[in-house]
Formats: sequence, structure tokens, C-alpha cells
Amino acid sequence: MVTEHRKQLDDSFFSRPDDVVSETAAAAVVEAAQARWRLPDPAAARQVRDILATEFKDDEMPDTFWDGASSKQFREFFLWGHDHDFGHGVTRLGAMGKRHVEITSEAIRLGFLPPDLKGQSVLDIGCWSGGDVLVLSGMGATVTATEEHPRSAASAARLMALVECDATVREMSVYRDDPALAQGFDVVYCSGVLYHVTDPLLLLRICFCYLRPGGRLIIETKADAESRDSVCHYSGTAIKGWNFFAPSELALARWFLDVGFAAGDIQVHTRSMGRFLACGVKQAAAELPETAGFSRPGSWLEGAH
Repeated sequence: MVTEHRKQLDDSFFSRPDDVVSETAAAAVVEAAQARWRLPDPAAARQVRDILATEFKDDEMPDTFWDGASSKQFREFFLWGHDHDFGHGVTRLGAMGKRHVEITSEAIRLGFLPPDLKGQSVLDIGCWSGGDVLVLSGMGATVTATEEHPRSAASAARLMALVECDATVREMSVYRDDPALAQGFDVVYCSGVLYHVTDPLLLLRICFCYLRPGGRLIIETKADAESRDSVCHYSGTAIKGWNFFAPSELALARWFLDVGFAAGDIQVHTRSMGRFLACGVKQAAAELPETAGFSRPGSWLEGAH
């Protein structure tokens, strides 16, 4: 097994997906999912918007945030994450705009997410203010979401309560791995997070262990889309934005391989703006392929999960 693992030096162990659902059909699925959580009348929509605006006031301006990202550390301020439509023309803008709509639609179009998630258990890592959570829940999934930023986690939980979505939001870092979640999810969805962490392999291994056999990990990330070699662009904290490793296509696919996904079960798609959307399908429980240098030596994450 180890010998075969080490043979994977080129890009033959992963593939680049084609569309399996039309763009129009995928967009319609996401729109219907969001529509489930819109309020019944204008007064109710305004009331919920105003409650959230009062309890979770933006400390930055969403429309100018990315032009010169804050000099504060991320945990020192709050900013609403995704644009939200409360219904009846009542909205709240967020720093991420409609990325939750664009990325989930693209994942459906590529076959990474099935259009119907009824009966599926989904873990959404890094949910910010909950835009992805509402889409995934609206598609029928039972969603557990995690967010390490305390006020963002609280805002997502409050939004869920106000629109009567029964998703669970947990304030926790992905690195506070929980063995109780082992093989607990059909889908682990992690959008816009991987390049914000200092140990991407550990994050991916935790995600792998949380998946049931047959489950799938979906990653959307900043990328080095130009390189054909296995490299990573590194920004770190010298450049504002809290970006660490932006992998090339080959590097990202090798990360998937190195945390337990088998050759042939990994797909990497280059998005129109040069970011990656990737999916790995876990066929069976697997030990960590190589434990030397692993940042959780002797932990449960090294075993067959």
C-alpha cells in the first residue's frame, strides 16, 4: 500500500470533473433551498433583519472590507459573512457577497453535492454567519456547523433560531477534533477555510475521519492555479487577509491523497476566478498513510477511521 502511495508522483491519481447538472438547474436548487427560510411577510422580514443588525452590528463596512482588509486581528471585530435575503426585498449585505450561492451551485453542477440532501448528515466547517448552513439545510440535510470566531458563531446560531432552521451551530475550532464525530457525516463541506489555517493537512485528516465510508469532502479554497508543479503560495500574516497556504492543483490533490483518500477518488476543479473546488470520496476507513511528522502524534486521528 505504501509503495503504491509513493508512486503517485504525477496527476494521474486525480481527475478534473465535467458538468453533470446544468447551470440553470443547479441555480434553481439553491434558490429553492434559500426560499425555505424567507420570512412570511415584510414586517416579519424587517423585524428579523433589525434584530440581527442590533445584536450583531458590523465593525467594518462589507462593501469596502476587501479593499484594504482590517488591521485588526480576525477575532477582534465582527462582520456579517454572506448576503442574506430575508424575503420581500429585505436584505443584509455581507463581506462574502453571494459566494455561498455561487459555490454550492457549482458543487451541484459538478456532481460534488447531490441536488437532494434529504437523509444526509452534513458538517459545515467555518460557517461564518450561516449562509452555507441555510442552503445545505434547505436542500434537506441535517446540518451541524462549526465556527471558531465567537461572534460569528453566535450570529449564525441566532439567524438559525430566527428563521426556524434546526441546524446546530457549534463555536469551536476545527482543530479541537472530537472523536465522537468520527464517521458521523455523509458530507463535510469546507468552503473558504483551508487557506486560512496554518496546518492544512491536519484539517483535511480531521475531515476525512469525520466522514462515513461513501461520504465526500468538499473543499473550496484560494489557489495557485497557474503552476503545474506541486507548490504552495504562502502569504502568512505579512499580508492582511489571514491567508496562509494557497496550493497548486497538484499539491491540493496530493494533500487529499496524504490524508487517506484513494487514487481515483479525488477531483479538482479550477473555478473561473482561479480558485479551486475539490471533492474526495471516502470509500473506506483508512489509517493515516504516513505518521512521521504528523502534528497530532499518537492521536486517534492516526488510526483507521
